[in-house]
Amino acid sequence: MSYDLVITGGRVIDPGRDVDSQLDVAVSGGRIAAVGPDIDSAHAERTVDARGKLVVPGLIDAHTHLFWHGTAVGMDPDLAGVRSGVTTVVDAGSCGSATYDGFHELVASTATTRVLSLLHLAQTGLATMPEIRDMADVDMEATAVTMERYRGQILGIKVRAVGPAVLEMGTELIKLARKAADASKTRVMVHIGDPLFKVDPPLTQRLLPLLQPGDIVTHIFTGQIGRVLDANNRVLPELLEARDRGVVFDIAHGRFNMDFGVAGRLLDQGVMPLTISTDLTPAGRDGVVKSMTNTMSKFLALGFSLNEVVRMSTWGPAGLVGMQDELGTLAEGTIADITILEEVRGEWSYLDSFDRPLKGTKALQPVLCFKDGTQYSVDYGPFPWGWLPNAQE
Repeated sequence: MSYDLVITGGRVIDPGRDVDSQLDVAVSGGRIAAVGPDIDSAHAERTVDARGKLVVPGLIDAHTHLFWHGTAVGMDPDLAGVRSGVTTVVDAGSCGSATYDGFHELVASTATTRVLSLLHLAQTGLATMPEIRDMADVDMEATAVTMERYRGQILGIKVRAVGPAVLEMGTELIKLARKAADASKTRVMVHIGDPLFKVDPPLTQRLLPLLQPGDIVTHIFTGQIGRVLDANNRVLPELLEARDRGVVFDIAHGRFNMDFGVAGRLLDQGVMPLTISTDLTPAGRDGVVKSMTNTMSKFLALGFSLNEVVRMSTWGPAGLVGMQDELGTLAEGTIADITILEEVRGEWSYLDSFDRPLKGTKALQPVLCFKDGTQYSVDYGPFPWGWLPNAQE
């Protein structure tokens, strides 16, 4: 057979199919055509030698901020995406009903990277901060219209359990988000952890029972007010109950909401995230977040296996966005989104949002990525020297 592309000799890790082996991957017409040993590449239009590299499904970052024309926290979607080895990104509520048309025209429809999103309950999204001060900042009717207009691109409703609104409205704010999600037959993503306002600490405990199967708690490893550990560092029983009924957990590193100590306590008590994500912004890229692969490397340092980290960056988020039939896997016939990574051994130092260090011996860096079978080269990297993290001092 002839192929458009054959990637040869790499270690293929496809957790959705329990594959971890040295294999070749063939692509035709933007789809995975074959995965197996010694694929005949004699008639391939081009080949890529991936010996010594990892070949994984295209990385999916399930929590980013990309409205770089309309908010102060927006990233270039392709710098967060294909130029960082990430083929699909989810904007986590940068826009609301009053601003989403602009996001669609300027970002989602022009980016090379596949862009999905959540719609903020606040009608202006993150164009103003704080985004919700009272009910005047929420337009339920316009939210419903926007959800329907962009069905398929918008995956659900985002609400942040932070700021002055929750001091007055409490769980009523979450109930509004729940109402909007129910009306559109989608899901709710709730941001927990508030570094700026004095949110009532038990608010998270009260909002968790409102969440339904498929809803998302983001910033699960936050150490801020509203975290999911009690005063004795025990996991809130409401969180375990939410997990048992199908609520999923996203880590969303961010500048303020990744605490290695909280992560260790939650993991010790059996609380596992479904997805690794960055909450990437320009300040986060310049600060402690850096990139998707740097965030993945931190999870290797936390003790996760390589296969687990790849699962939480591919198959897990593909399920979160409802696209496991097309994304997050290298199964034959699926979209040819592929990321080639290099695992570099060394003595590395990683930082959480409080600049607390964590030592690791492995680091992942992107090499190439393919979206719909088309190759994209990665950027220089977020560190002054490229992609690899700080060496241990």
